[in-house]
Amino acid sequence: MKATCRPRSGSKVQYEVLELTPGGCLIDARAWMPREGESISVWLEGLEPLAGTVVWAEDGKAGIAFEQLLHEAVYSRLMQSAA
Repeated sequence: MKATCRPRSGSKVQYEVLELTPGGCLIDARAWMPREGESISVWLEGLEPLAGTVVWAEDGKAGIAFEQLLHEAVYSRLMQSAA
């Protein structure tokens, strides 16, 4: 699954989503490493942008916490389309 992310102070970058939970995602950030604490918008397939915060970034990966949990039905649909 791919995600397009845009930090508040930058341009959009596409990332591979390594893990997705209702509360956030883990991305492969080797293309561009976001900074810890940075506010970020995340576009997942078929959804409006999700507001989030980079909670950690190291070793080419970054963890993003969404400001609001994904609804259970939306999360299930995303997981089914990724399979």
